[in-house]
Amino acid sequence: MRHDIIGKRGRARPISALPILLLFLGLSAGTPLVGQLPTEPGPAALSLGEAIELAERNNPDFRVQSTQIETADRQQRAARGDFLPSLNLSNSYGYQASGERRAGSVVLGNQPQFYNSSYSVNMSYSLNGATLLRPGQARAEASAARARVEGASLGLRAEVTNAYLSVLQADAQVAQSETALERAALTVRLAEAQVEVGVATPLDIRRAEVQAGQAEVQLVQGRNQARATRLNLARLLGVTLAEDVALTTTFDEAIPALDAEALLVRALEGNPVIRATRAGVDAARVGARSARTAFLPNLSLSAGFSGSVFVAGDLDPLISQEMGSQAGRFSACLQDNRIRELLGDPPRDCAVLNPALPSVEAQIRDRVEANNSGFPFSYRRQPLSLSMSLSVPVFTGGQRRRSVEQAELDASNAREQLRAEELRLRAEVTTAVRDVETSQQVVELQVRIRSTAADELRLAQERFRLGLASSIEVADAQTNLSQAERDEINARYEMQRAMAGLESLVGGSLRP
Repeated sequence: MRHDIIGKRGRARPISALPILLLFLGLSAGTPLVGQLPTEPGPAALSLGEAIELAERNNPDFRVQSTQIETADRQQRAARGDFLPSLNLSNSYGYQASGERRAGSVVLGNQPQFYNSSYSVNMSYSLNGATLLRPGQARAEASAARARVEGASLGLRAEVTNAYLSVLQADAQVAQSETALERAALTVRLAEAQVEVGVATPLDIRRAEVQAGQAEVQLVQGRNQARATRLNLARLLGVTLAEDVALTTTFDEAIPALDAEALLVRALEGNPVIRATRAGVDAARVGARSARTAFLPNLSLSAGFSGSVFVAGDLDPLISQEMGSQAGRFSACLQDNRIRELLGDPPRDCAVLNPALPSVEAQIRDRVEANNSGFPFSYRRQPLSLSMSLSVPVFTGGQRRRSVEQAELDASNAREQLRAEELRLRAEVTTAVRDVETSQQVVELQVRIRSTAADELRLAQERFRLGLASSIEVADAQTNLSQAERDEINARYEMQRAMAGLESLVGGSLRP
């Protein structure tokens, strides 16, 4: 199958159908053309607890931070593993070609080709002060990592709670805008009725219609804000949320009595940032002790054994060399017999040493072959070796002293960091308590203002119905009521945010 398109010069150019077919198959199979990460779909109804669980499971930033615990656990296992000895096994195979062996310019002789195989087993163990203290330091660092992850979880909970409250607040603002639009539409109908009976003028209708248009704009903007807040919540949860997802959690507006000092004590005990900083102080203190152990001796133990086998690739040179040695021994035996003859002693039997005899040559060949057999696994084991050493550092150019001073400085800085975090937490808890108390008062005031604005609108509408007031007075009253309702909604959710922030600082829920 071919498709043609007309080029710039009017000439048809053939186009292969294969790319088009592949594109169609990719699209029909649902395979993305660009790499995408899978996103878990969210539920149709969502409570705050479910939102927090989804965030802890899917939020990418939190998942990255939570790997600190796994890293710390590995470091603990590595610290405990330092107490175990190390064992090394090795096995090697080699080949050496024939040729002259030299030591500098001195020729040591011709060496035949040979094959070799060897193995070795070595075990070593070392112990010092740093090894003894490293598990404690790793435990402190693991505690700090867990506290940091718990702090990240608490921060994520606070973010999710704020985002959840933002969605509820946006929904409440949408509901308020819908109510304001209904009131504006009612005012339009009222103005039209007043014009019909001759009490009002067409200008009053236009004013009411302008008020209704403004209320409709407010509704459109509110709905867009509600969609944006849901997208932000979905981003924190790491899932996709439908635009009509229902949030089922309601927040109790009854705030318990708050004792700033008691909350501060609780925060100092339960705040994960403080606990992580304290664990960091412990780890720095152990690190300082570990640095001082550099002045202590180091103990090292080792044990090992090995074996090897060497086999010549060509036995003839070895046999020739052994035959030459045998000829020397035969000649020495004959010489010795001449001396014995002069001394009158009985001669030795030199016939068994004569290399010219086939039996002697056969014995030499058999011996050479026996000595060159067993490759690659018939090892000749070497004796076991054991060693122990105790080393005491005497002078290191001041490196140990610098390491100790740096470790002690790090420990001092960690203590100051803990003090700074405690001062920061004290100020933030006190401020958060005051913010909650202030927000409670603001909510009470906004409730009164909204009630007064509602009465104002009711009286203005009644006066307009009786012809005692103009539409301007009704429009102003509607504007005041709508603003008072929005301010009350904002005040209620700001109070919930202030309470959530205080709970995040304390490290737990304060609601009954």
